[in-house]
Amino acid sequence: MNLLTINSYDCSPIASGGVNRITDILSRQFTKRGINCYLGFFENISPDLERTPFVDRILLNRNFNKAAFKAFLLKNQIDIIQVNFLKKHNLTTLPLIYQIAHECGAKVIYAFHMCPGFQTVTYGSWEMVRYCIKTHANVLTETNKWLRTLAQPVIRLIEPIVLRNKYRIPYDNCDQLITLSSHYFAPYLRLAGIKESNKITAIPNALRFTKSATIEDIQHKQPIALVVARFDEDTKRLSLILKAWRQIEQDSRFADWKLQLVGDGKDRGFYEYLANKWKLQRVEFTGQQNPQEYYRDASLFLMTSTAEGWGMTLTESMQLGTPCIAMDTFGALQDIITNHQDGIISPANLSLFSQQWMQLMLQTTQRQQMAQHAIEKSQSFTIDIVTNKWLNLFTNILNTNYNETH
Repeated sequence: MNLLTINSYDCSPIASGGVNRITDILSRQFTKRGINCYLGFFENISPDLERTPFVDRILLNRNFNKAAFKAFLLKNQIDIIQVNFLKKHNLTTLPLIYQIAHECGAKVIYAFHMCPGFQTVTYGSWEMVRYCIKTHANVLTETNKWLRTLAQPVIRLIEPIVLRNKYRIPYDNCDQLITLSSHYFAPYLRLAGIKESNKITAIPNALRFTKSATIEDIQHKQPIALVVARFDEDTKRLSLILKAWRQIEQDSRFADWKLQLVGDGKDRGFYEYLANKWKLQRVEFTGQQNPQEYYRDASLFLMTSTAEGWGMTLTESMQLGTPCIAMDTFGALQDIITNHQDGIISPANLSLFSQQWMQLMLQTTQRQQMAQHAIEKSQSFTIDIVTNKWLNLFTNILNTNYNETH
């Protein structure tokens, strides 16, 4: 079998981004299973980055050289084209990809790696606006985000009109559409303007670590609450965690706990500003690091994102015995966490989130039990299990006559 994966960017095992990471992980597994893997991409990455190995690559562009693309498919006898979520300006090429693929006898899969409706979800705050005024940066942009946050109920009403093409074009130009969770079927179809469908399937993201934590590892956890994230307030809302921690630091019951934030990004300065303004004493900004050892040491993992496609850091932390408290803002969370068994799904309310965070810090036995269940739950997402789901999909789609599903 010959598989062409199409991404917005070239692929590297050390570049950031969930789509990049899952492409790297799966292509290596497919290759081990005897599939010849090729890559199409629209934009290069830094030449300093190691690139994921593929049999061959083709650089695409918005103007789309149809003859060159068709020649590539025929030369390499491509059976399946898997198009991963494309940026807006590349999405317009999808009808041509679909047309040429069928001319060459190939099937097309579109993998939607996001949470449906994520395009209209943003987070702005008056605290960020004040910071921008103080630093003379992006005041208008952040004020607009703040106002859009206040207008979210109205935006939700017009969402299907605004986003229709972004969801309908992929649906109409693929043989199978993949989401990360079955909880995304209904919202995706709503945004695409489709009542029901038999060509949408769910496959989760896979774990990337080869080893899981042991019971002994759980016993050696430290009083650390952990965040691993891109420092991007629009989507990750790490200011909410710092605000909750401000209250926790003032409580003597938690004097031995500390908060670690692993990552970097455009809003690091804002988070450091908040930590200084609120005189937070037990907050550590580690910068960009391999998070594996941080997961192993931490007792709790925190997530306050506005939306996630899957939330790979959640399953990574669970694999290494760190139960999670995550705000209920995306459907796949229901697949990842069994509430109050291997983690906590908190309402998207900072007061309730803070209460549950503090309660779990006080309950050592409960945390350790959750940690054990989290390790067990994470095994549902091993690379072998997820790879097999993809291979079964490939087999089924190749054995299905095109006219049977259209």
